[in-house]
Amino acid sequence: MFIRPKVLYFAPIEGGTHSPQTVAVNQIVNLKLSPNTAVVISNKTSDTAAVSLKVNGDSGLYMQYKN
Repeated sequence: MFIRPKVLYFAPIEGGTHSPQTVAVNQIVNLKLSPNTAVVISNKTSDTAAVSLKVNGDSGLYMQYKN
């Protein structure tokens, strides 16, 4: 079975996106965010993806799922 890597990127609330990163299975990624910036985890395949998050600081954590 081939599991495709997923992509994450930053999305400032002012618009646009930047700093895309391809994330492989079981890869650990550490990110520091600027204020008013979201992290988008994109899975454009039909594969199931699971993500574990450890969030520190004033996160205002919000999650959304699009089908």
